[in-house]
Amino acid sequence: MFNLQKIEKIIIAFLISTLLLGLVTIVYEKSHPSINVRVENFDIDSLKYREKVNINEAGVDNLMKLKGLGKVLAERIIDYRSSKGNFVSIDEIKNVKGIGRALFEKIKDDISIE
Repeated sequence: MFNLQKIEKIIIAFLISTLLLGLVTIVYEKSHPSINVRVENFDIDSLKYREKVNINEAGVDNLMKLKGLGKVLAERIIDYRSSKGNFVSIDEIKNVKGIGRALFEKIKDDISIE
Protein backbone atom coordinates (compact mmCIF):
# COMPACT_ATOMS: atom_id res chain seq x y z
CA MET A 1 0.00 0.00 0.00
CA PHE A 2 2.68 2.50 1.06
CA ASN A 3 5.95 2.31 -0.70
CA LEU A 4 8.26 3.83 1.93
CA GLN A 5 12.00 4.05 1.83
CA LYS A 6 14.08 2.65 4.65
CA ILE A 7 14.85 6.09 6.15
CA GLU A 8 11.14 6.98 6.14
CA LYS A 9 10.31 3.75 7.99
CA ILE A 10 13.01 4.56 10.59
CA ILE A 11 11.63 8.08 11.08
CA ILE A 12 8.07 6.78 11.49
CA ALA A 13 9.23 4.13 13.98
CA PHE A 14 11.11 6.80 15.93
CA LEU A 15 8.06 9.09 16.03
CA ILE A 16 5.76 6.26 17.14
CA SER A 17 8.28 5.22 19.84
CA THR A 18 8.51 8.81 21.08
CA LEU A 19 4.72 9.08 21.19
CA LEU A 20 4.41 5.83 23.15
CA LEU A 21 7.13 6.90 25.59
CA GLY A 22 5.30 10.18 26.17
CA LEU A 23 2.02 8.37 26.83
CA VAL A 24 3.71 5.97 29.27
CA THR A 25 5.25 8.96 31.09
CA ILE A 26 1.87 10.70 31.39
CA VAL A 27 0.19 7.55 32.73
CA TYR A 28 3.02 7.03 35.24
CA GLU A 29 2.89 10.63 36.50
CA LYS A 30 -0.88 10.43 36.99
CA SER A 31 -0.61 7.19 38.95
CA HIS A 32 2.34 8.45 41.05
CA PRO A 33 1.55 12.01 42.07
CA SER A 34 4.42 14.06 43.40
CA ILE A 35 4.38 15.70 46.79
CA ASN A 36 4.94 19.42 46.79
CA VAL A 37 6.30 20.86 50.01
CA ARG A 38 6.39 24.55 50.69
CA VAL A 39 8.88 25.71 53.27
CA GLU A 40 8.11 28.99 54.98
CA ASN A 41 10.21 30.84 57.51
CA PHE A 42 13.20 28.57 56.93
CA ASP A 43 16.17 29.48 59.09
CA ILE A 44 19.47 28.37 57.58
CA ASP A 45 21.25 29.18 60.86
CA SER A 46 19.37 26.36 62.58
CA LEU A 47 21.22 23.88 60.36
CA LYS A 48 24.64 25.05 61.40
CA TYR A 49 26.51 22.76 63.75
CA ARG A 50 26.70 24.09 67.26
CA GLU A 51 29.07 22.54 69.72
CA LYS A 52 27.34 21.65 72.96
CA VAL A 53 28.50 23.16 76.22
CA ASN A 54 29.65 20.51 78.69
CA ILE A 55 28.06 21.66 81.95
CA ASN A 56 30.45 19.45 83.93
CA GLU A 57 33.53 21.25 82.63
CA ALA A 58 32.51 24.66 81.25
CA GLY A 59 33.66 27.86 82.88
CA VAL A 60 31.62 31.01 83.36
CA ASP A 61 32.36 32.38 79.88
CA ASN A 62 31.27 29.21 78.08
CA LEU A 63 28.15 28.82 80.21
CA MET A 64 27.18 32.41 79.43
CA LYS A 65 27.04 31.48 75.73
CA LEU A 66 23.84 29.54 76.47
CA LYS A 67 20.55 31.30 75.75
CA GLY A 68 19.22 33.04 78.83
CA LEU A 69 22.25 32.42 81.07
CA GLY A 70 24.05 35.36 82.54
CA LYS A 71 27.01 35.55 84.86
CA VAL A 72 24.98 34.88 88.01
CA LEU A 73 23.42 31.66 86.72
CA ALA A 74 26.73 30.52 85.23
CA GLU A 75 28.37 30.96 88.64
CA ARG A 76 25.50 29.11 90.33
CA ILE A 77 26.02 26.16 87.97
CA ILE A 78 29.69 26.05 88.85
CA ASP A 79 28.91 26.37 92.59
CA TYR A 80 26.34 23.56 92.34
CA ARG A 81 28.84 21.38 90.50
CA SER A 82 31.52 22.11 93.09
CA SER A 83 29.30 21.22 96.02
CA LYS A 84 27.31 18.29 94.59
CA GLY A 85 29.75 16.84 92.05
CA ASN A 86 29.31 16.45 88.32
CA PHE A 87 25.87 16.44 86.79
CA VAL A 88 24.65 12.91 86.10
CA SER A 89 22.11 14.03 83.49
CA ILE A 90 21.33 17.31 81.80
CA ASP A 91 17.97 17.35 83.60
CA GLU A 92 19.81 17.78 86.88
CA ILE A 93 20.68 21.35 85.90
CA LYS A 94 17.10 22.24 86.87
CA ASN A 95 18.19 21.81 90.50
CA VAL A 96 20.29 24.96 90.18
CA LYS A 97 18.41 27.94 91.64
CA GLY A 98 17.05 30.08 88.80
CA ILE A 99 16.93 27.35 86.16
CA GLY A 100 13.38 26.20 85.75
CA ARG A 101 11.55 24.24 83.13
CA ALA A 102 11.28 27.15 80.68
CA LEU A 103 14.99 27.99 80.72
CA PHE A 104 15.89 24.31 80.57
CA GLU A 105 13.79 23.94 77.41
CA LYS A 106 15.78 26.78 75.82
CA ILE A 107 19.19 25.29 76.61
CA LYS A 108 18.66 21.52 76.67
CA ASP A 109 19.74 21.02 73.04
CA ASP A 110 22.92 23.02 73.62
CA ILE A 111 24.24 21.29 76.73
CA SER A 112 25.87 17.96 77.47
CA ILE A 113 27.45 16.17 80.43
CA GLU A 114 30.31 14.64 78.42
